[in-house]
Amino acid sequence: MFASYKYHCPKCDSELNHNKRVQLNIMKDERLFTVISLNPKPGEYDYECEPQVDFKKGELLDFHCPACKENLQSDRFKDFISIVLRPADKINFEVLFDRGAGQHTTYVMTEDMIEKHGEHPKDLI
Repeated sequence: MFASYKYHCPKCDSELNHNKRVQLNIMKDERLFTVISLNPKPGEYDYECEPQVDFKKGELLDFHCPACKENLQSDRFKDFISIVLRPADKINFEVLFDRGAGQHTTYVMTEDMIEKHGEHPKDLI
């Protein structure tokens, strides 16, 4: 799709890429639960956590920006988080991915199309 995948927080514009991965905080009961590092390529769902944790399939996770600590839950689609993909200067796409553990669905939303990756029980968009 793109030569590089640079992601940014939609709230503070901080870059979310770290060591060729997308790094986010997962909060539980308003405390840091783990730091998750995601594969940046849409449709690839491998990840690493520090500390290592096991998630219950379908459990809704609260993803937060590591810089501003804001919740990244989408305002329009509550089961998804929203981050910004910036493949080049002044080109921004909204990326939605499922907050549910083990739910592999990602949407890349451009001005004129929606690209879907993975599977989801409902086609929400």
